Amino acid sequence: MDKKNYSNIAFWFLAVINIISLFESIISTEGFSLLKEPEFQNLLLLAILKKLAYRSSESALETDNII
Repeated sequence: MDKKNYSNIAFWFLAVINIISLFESIISTEGFSLLKEPEFQNLLLLAILKKLAYRSSESALETDNII
């Protein structure tokens, strides 16, 4: 497997772990704020990192085509 496949596997593994932990947290607590849950914040951070990685790979492809 190449580096991109490992990156995708790692991303989805971390996302699933945080989703499971978030559901466990929701079930075990009452009267919570979703935005304050660390698992939700982790999921947002993972989404931002995935988007930044996608943009950087897009810009790298664009510069490769220019040269």
